[in-house]
Amino acid sequence: MKYCKKCGVLYTTDVCPKCGVVAPDGQPAAEPAEQKTVRRQWIALVIAIPAAILLITGVLYLLKLIH
Repeated sequence: MKYCKKCGVLYTTDVCPKCGVVAPDGQPAAEPAEQKTVRRQWIALVIAIPAAILLITGVLYLLKLIH
């Protein structure tokens, strides 16, 4: 689906049904990310999400312990 940047409507045709703007044809394709970068980002996510959960749980435990 395409997104009209002018009026914000999602559409599937070549022309926006609300404002009539024609979608540009020659949009540059995104370059694929390097494997090394992707692997580093996945490792960071695998470590960061559990660490954040443990941090929040620890803070809540300490608050419960204080009261």
